[in-house]
Amino acid sequence: MALRPKLVDALIIGGGPAGLAAALTLARARSTAILFDSSSYRNEGISHMHTVPSRDHIDPYEFRRISREQIESRYQTIWFEKKTITHAAKKTVGEEKYEGFEVKDSEGKIYEGRRLILATGSRDVFPDIPGYAENWPQHIYQCLVCDGYEQRGTPIGVLEFNHPMAAHVVGMAFSFDERVTIFSNGPISTEVPIQQALKTAKALGAKVDERKITRLINNGPSHTDGVTVEFETGEPVTLGFLVHRPPTVNRAQDLVEQLGLETVDPAQGGHVKVNGMFNEASLPGVFAAGDTMGMLKQVAIAMAEGLKAAAGAGMQIGQEKGEAALKAYEENEG
Repeated sequence: MALRPKLVDALIIGGGPAGLAAALTLARARSTAILFDSSSYRNEGISHMHTVPSRDHIDPYEFRRISREQIESRYQTIWFEKKTITHAAKKTVGEEKYEGFEVKDSEGKIYEGRRLILATGSRDVFPDIPGYAENWPQHIYQCLVCDGYEQRGTPIGVLEFNHPMAAHVVGMAFSFDERVTIFSNGPISTEVPIQQALKTAKALGAKVDERKITRLINNGPSHTDGVTVEFETGEPVTLGFLVHRPPTVNRAQDLVEQLGLETVDPAQGGHVKVNGMFNEASLPGVFAAGDTMGMLKQVAIAMAEGLKAAAGAGMQIGQEKGEAALKAYEENEG
C-alpha cells in the first residue's frame, strides 16, 4: 500500500454499494481516495440481497466484505476508515492552498480531499405501531421484488393505503399469493386518486380491513411462522408477512445541511438533488451517489450511481490538471 497523502483526490462518505463502487472506480484510475464507513446500513438485519446479477441471494455483509477485500488486495491508492463523519465543509486545504473539502470524524480527526462523494444512504422512519421494529425486516418488507419471492405461498398484508401507487403494490402481491388483504390502520382517505386506486385493488381481488392496529407480534423467524396483527376490536390475523414502504430520510442529513446542498421535496423523498449525468450536487465539487440521491433504492442502481459520481469527480480533477499544465506551458513559451 502506498503512503497516504495528506490531500487525497476524493473523500467518500459511505461504505455501502454506492461508496464501494465509487472507490473501485477511482482505484482503477489510480486516483487517491479515503472511504469512510460508519458501519450503519439501511439493510441492517437483512440476510440476503437480490436483483444483483452474480450476487443474487448473497448476504449483504458478505457482499461488502468481498468488495472491500478486492479493492484492498489489488489496488494501492484507496484507504478505508471505520469512522463516522460528523462535519463536512468546502474550504482551502493542503499546502498548495487548494479549494477542496475538509471532513471531521466523531473523534475530531480531520481529513482533506479535492472532491467529496456523499454515499451515506437513507434511513427508514418507522410508523408508531407497537411491534413494528421487532418485525422489521424479518416480517415487514418494503420491496416485493427484493423479498417477496422467498416468502411466497403465505397470506400477505399490505400495510396502509395512502398513495395511488398502493394499487400497484397490491397487484404485485398477487404474484406471490392469492390471499392479499389491505390493512389500512384506520379509515382510508376519501381523496379521488386514493379511492380510484382502492377500486383497482378491490378489482384485483384484495380484501380491505380498516380496523385500528394495536400491535404486531413476531411469531418466529420464518414466513411460515409469520406475523400476527392485533386490532382494537375483533379477532387478530396471522400473515406470512406485511408489505410496507415507510418514508425515508437522508442518513447524513446533518452533512447535507452543513454543505448547504439542495434537496428534492420531502414528499418525493428529500434526497440530494443532482445535476448532469455525473451526479454533481448544487455545491460544486460535491457528488452524490446511491440512495443519497435517488428515489429508486436498489443495490445495482446504487452501484451504477457510485461509478458515475466517481467518474465525474475524476474528470473534474483531470481537467484541472490539464488547465494548470497548459497555463504553465504557455507561460514558459512566453
